[in-house]
Amino acid sequence: MSIRPTLSRLTAATVAAVLVVLTSGEVASARRPPPPSDLTSPSTPTNLTARSVTQTSVTLTWGPSTDNVGVAGYAAWATDHPSVIARTTETSVTVPNLRPGTSYTFVVQAHDARFNWSWPSNAVTVTTERELNPPTTPSGLTVESVVGSKVLLQWTSSVDDVGPVRYDVLVDGVPTPNAWSTVTPGTFPPPPVQGAWVRQLEPGTSYAFAVRAIDGNGNVSSTSSTVTATTQPSGDTVAPTTPTLLSVSGGGTGTCPEELWSRWTGSTDDVDGIFVEYEFRINGVINEVLPGGTQTVAYTEVFGPNTVTIVAVDRAGNASAPSNAITEITNWAPGGCGAPL
Repeated sequence: MSIRPTLSRLTAATVAAVLVVLTSGEVASARRPPPPSDLTSPSTPTNLTARSVTQTSVTLTWGPSTDNVGVAGYAAWATDHPSVIARTTETSVTVPNLRPGTSYTFVVQAHDARFNWSWPSNAVTVTTERELNPPTTPSGLTVESVVGSKVLLQWTSSVDDVGPVRYDVLVDGVPTPNAWSTVTPGTFPPPPVQGAWVRQLEPGTSYAFAVRAIDGNGNVSSTSSTVTATTQPSGDTVAPTTPTLLSVSGGGTGTCPEELWSRWTGSTDDVDGIFVEYEFRINGVINEVLPGGTQTVAYTEVFGPNTVTIVAVDRAGNASAPSNAITEITNWAPGGCGAPL
């Protein structure tokens, strides 16, 4: 879990990490070269203010710094989105490529020609304007397969002017929590065709299915056309035993998608014995389905808290109660896989 630095006293490691990025490609100062003994940092920029906030940008202004030799430039950066950085030699800058409807906290620092850096300025928090256009309506919905109590749906991907989007699968008009996307988490750009297995349906029952798209600002598309399918009959009505989640830990490099290494105890079933499917759920959403086994390395594109539970399901669609929950925090720069920050 990353700990956001305080603005009054950033840790040396945090400042160093940011300044290494800022130093690369910096515009050379037009002033005369400072003496080698110059170790004096510029004064702290003052009165940082945000102006002209749009859906994807913000203009920042501040009072100038002073230096014993001369100020060479400034860097404005978001403390809560470390990859959002803008550099300038002026006392204002427009920060582009932001995400609509998102909060950002900015500070600015000054540096001289020898890259002695000032302390960060006061912080200013802005929220970009919310984008209001819904995604296009999913089209071409079809039933690709029916296996026991599971139905495989497929449709043409929606398009959004900001992206990315997620999908609600509606069963008899109601969004289901039991849809498992066939698209691997972290896939970007999204494929032209989407798919999802709808799980935990009642055996021998006819259902109506539809799909709608939702973008990152909560704008909802129109609902797709409806298709129907009937699950296969079964006399099995007993659910598997409830698994116990033993451990969850992040195992990646701090980029999206992040790895989640997890282990749990196996379940048993009155018909299928130990051969049940395990739904690996993150914040209640099916992330992966495993046909047997008691461990996995799953991939998540959820920034921040990832609360993992395991549900055991037999071939008739009978589901156990969810396991105990374990939460793991991911800490890459937020914005979603492949999305603007």
